[in-house]
Amino acid sequence: MTLLLGNLLLALAWAALRGEFSLATLVTGYVLGYLVLLMLVRGGVLGSSRYVGKVSLFAGLAAFFVWELVRANLRVALDVATPRYHMTPGILQIPLDATRDSEILLLAVLINLTPGSVALDVSEDRTMMYVHAMYIDTPDAVRREIKEGYERRVMRLLS
Repeated sequence: MTLLLGNLLLALAWAALRGEFSLATLVTGYVLGYLVLLMLVRGGVLGSSRYVGKVSLFAGLAAFFVWELVRANLRVALDVATPRYHMTPGILQIPLDATRDSEILLLAVLINLTPGSVALDVSEDRTMMYVHAMYIDTPDAVRREIKEGYERRVMRLLS
């Protein structure tokens, strides 16, 4: 918590030094402050911190999501632009390793934000999620993509 506060103070200090309190300046200050804190933690000046690891995990999840978002948009756009029908839609049952509401919710949100997939429901015992996917090459490949792509990253971030 103290490193988060320190990072926010470094972002505010950066904005004050720049003389501009815009969102872009604050984000730049936050990133620069994080890099300073990361160097201090790795250099042993500051003790180990969960904050540094969690920010790295969040950045990894965000980068993965953006990649998947671009990839899914291109796939849907290509399918719409070509005369041949490439969709193989279906509903899959995905076994969940995530058990907490926050993990399941974030996983469902990420699936719903990705074009071509919709999280439909979660079983009452929270062990299965039902997902509609537009492109199912094989059901196991889609399950693996969701579990190894989104679910693993969500669980690491929220643990």
